[in-house]
Amino acid sequence: MALNLKRAPPAAAARRAAAPSPARAAAAATSRRRSVVVCAAGDKCLIVNCKSGGHAFVGLYLAKALLAKGHDVTLLNDGDEAKLVKKAPCEQYASVPKLNVVWDSPANAGAHAAGCRFVYDNNGKDLEACGPVIDAALANKAHYVFVASAGAYKDDAVEPMLVEGMPRKAAAGHALVEARLAQEKADNGLAYTVFQPLYLYGPHTSKDCEQWFVDRVSRGRAVPIPAPGVQLVTLTHVEDAAEMLSLVPSNAAAADGQQYNVCSDRAVTFVGIAKAVAKAMGKEDARVVLYDPEAVGTGKKGKADGFPFRTEHFFASADKAKRELGWAPRHDFLADVGQRVEEYLALGRDKKEGIDFSVDDKVLAALGK
Repeated sequence: MALNLKRAPPAAAARRAAAPSPARAAAAATSRRRSVVVCAAGDKCLIVNCKSGGHAFVGLYLAKALLAKGHDVTLLNDGDEAKLVKKAPCEQYASVPKLNVVWDSPANAGAHAAGCRFVYDNNGKDLEACGPVIDAALANKAHYVFVASAGAYKDDAVEPMLVEGMPRKAAAGHALVEARLAQEKADNGLAYTVFQPLYLYGPHTSKDCEQWFVDRVSRGRAVPIPAPGVQLVTLTHVEDAAEMLSLVPSNAAAADGQQYNVCSDRAVTFVGIAKAVAKAMGKEDARVVLYDPEAVGTGKKGKADGFPFRTEHFFASADKAKRELGWAPRHDFLADVGQRVEEYLALGRDKKEGIDFSVDDKVLAALGK
């Protein structure tokens, strides 16, 4: 099951309640004028990338997207080159023409940001990690682009689709970073943009998403899914995510402290993922088993041991990026799933031994399956 996503921004009453006074509005307008970065093809960009795993492959695809638009790109990868250069996605760097790769700590971002008009932070998750990169952007009067996470939103059981402007978890590391960014904008005219990815998929990831389902369907195993199984998620191809981020240099308005959800404009259910994988593998159907993680002792509210997603709805609106950045997704998970299965099989993962199915077995035993 898939769903097209479109929702109006937060209610007008909420917007009025949050509206600034005339004095604050005038100050904000002055800050906006001070913050705008004039953009042109050929700008120098720095991407600060995490070691590996998680969002690391975003840095690879972002570099490709920026280079395709004529920008000069340096990718600063955290970690030990000797240990990471043969791992995904770092193994792909050498195949990207004109990409300058340096291996250093993000704490030293300032040494590599000279002359940069745009500094992308695809590494930091809290103030300690992001601070040096923000400082590097300030020192160079660069536009700071923060790759954060939609996980900083507060859950909303009434309207679960996430829309920019909804309440944030005050204690979340990303929210604290955003508070500093807002202060730097007010005090020092920092231009910045915040992007909030949800679940990403695509080649060269080292963090499985749909592969969890393929692990089970390819082996004829049951696919244990937290009930009710119709929870909605957005699965977004990393190329679409990178394209959205790469549009910042051509959109001066994005410098005004804007937030954008990084997600597909379609949602799919947990059971829908399992069924799509089964269909792509030429099987009649997936053997789905629904269960309550708390009841069988393998999880708690919002989380199930061994399951790749949070157990509640986690999907968002991409309307703002479409409207303000001119972005449009080129991928659809249900159309891509066959390709993802083909890559899985080509890598021989269906024959890989040592996959941990112990949580599955515990769930099935508790259900008498």
